Amino acid sequence: MDDIDYQILSQLRNNVISKMRTFFDKNNERFFSDYELSQLSKIEVSFLTKNSISRHGLTTNSDKSKKISPSNCKVRLNRKLFEEKYSLYAEFVLYHEYIHCLGNFSHDKNFRQLENLWPNIEKMSIFGRQLTRELQENNSQWAWTCSKCGFIVKRSTRKFRSNYFHKECLGKLENIPIIRPTSLEH
Repeated sequence: MDDIDYQILSQLRNNVISKMRTFFDKNNERFFSDYELSQLSKIEVSFLTKNSISRHGLTTNSDKSKKISPSNCKVRLNRKLFEEKYSLYAEFVLYHEYIHCLGNFSHDKNFRQLENLWPNIEKMSIFGRQLTRELQENNSQWAWTCSKCGFIVKRSTRKFRSNYFHKECLGKLENIPIIRPTSLEH
């Protein structure tokens, strides 16, 4: 990772941890202790591979034989998050991954309550859907197309069984490669 990437990720980490310090419960107790925030600041944060079309962030355990904890996890983020239009959403995605690092691995009620502490959570959902559509549009190589209604789902891999059906109209799905113009054809 070069110096610029390191600076960008460090700034993002600092922004997220600073916001997390401001989250209080009904009894005016902080949701995240100084110790937890200190542990989060030590977690390795890097980038996902460039061809990821559905993931915005990913938390993995460093040592697969142990449970995820702040001392046993890594966070990877999609590079697309670092475009100006997604800068606020990038903070939310790192926050989401930090919740996982604190031991909340499933997206259960407790996880959602912590996630909903983030400011403008509704707006984050909109950014998330927009980013997913953009990633699928730019990086997908296959299209599952409904033979009955024309519905299209873009996919990054060819994995496909011939017995897939569109759940809305029950039309059979066909797997069609997406052909993109080459630079000479522009």
